[in-house]
This record gives sequence, structure tokens and C-alpha cells, in this order.
Amino acid sequence: DTAAREHREGATRPQMSRVNVHATGLVLGKAGLILRGIPGAGKSLLALELLDEWEARELPGKLVSDDRVELEATPQGLVMHAPKTIEGLIELRGRGIVERPFVRKARLHLVVDLIDSVERMVEEDQLVTTIEGVTLARCPVPRAGKVDSRHQMLLIREALRALSPPGQTSKKTA
Repeated sequence: DTAAREHREGATRPQMSRVNVHATGLVLGKAGLILRGIPGAGKSLLALELLDEWEARELPGKLVSDDRVELEATPQGLVMHAPKTIEGLIELRGRGIVERPFVRKARLHLVVDLIDSVERMVEEDQLVTTIEGVTLARCPVPRAGKVDSRHQMLLIREALRALSPPGQTSKKTA
């Protein structure tokens, strides 16, 4: 019977579970990234600045979600999903909730951690992290108030460049 067959097939098919994390997800060009940090670290503002910069450079940039991102481990890597209730919405302190173009899901390539310290030289082992058993590139960035946003943007752009294989960078890459 069809119901029994579907039940058996469903039981043998691996179920991909999602974990909800406190982060802001973006896609800049072809790279998916999350911004992690304590509340008030400047994740939303930095996300808005990144989206504005990509738009100014006529490069594709979209929000996945702000404040909460669902991560799903797949055979191809981690995939970010926008929780339905907040898709396309992002907080701009002093204004409230604003809308931005968004994608419902995207592959995750880079983790940007907003940290309290300013490191002069970062050790190689600080440039990777593991989430849900998947190793990803990591970019430690001093949080809002520790350095100005221009410095933050430079660190993130450099991390995005490092994701591209040598000779694969575009002249328009931010």
C-alpha cells in the first residue's frame, strides 16, 4: 500500500534537522555569511552597511535574516534558512524594523564573529570554526565601538577574497 511504502521510505531517508542560531545572515555575491555576536555588538547595522556597499558597487547582495538564522547541515555543507516570521526584515536602531531584499535560503561559506578585542595579527587557527560538524572560514572582527565600520568592512572583504581560489577573483569584487 502507498501509505506504508511512503512511511518506510521516509524512515530510511536521512532527516536534515535545523538549528536556530543568534546571527544575521547575508549573501554577498556568491558567498553566504553570518554575523555572530552578543546583543548590541552591531550585527544588524554592519549587515545594512554591507548590503548598501554591495548595492553601491552594483554587486548582488541580499539579506537572509536578521537576529535569528536557521542552519541546516546538508551533504554539500551548511545552508542558512530565514525563519518565515522575519524574512526580509532587519532592525535599524533608532528607526525600527525595515525591509530589505532577501533570499529564503543560501549556502553558508563564512562566519563573521564580532569580538571585543582588536588583534594586530590573527593566528591561522582563528580563521576557521566548526558549526554542526561543518568546518567553515571564520573572520574575527572587532564589534561596534572597538573599531570604525570602515575597518570592519575591510576585514570582511579580505575574508571574502580569501574564499575565492587564486586567479578567480573578479575586478568588481568588493
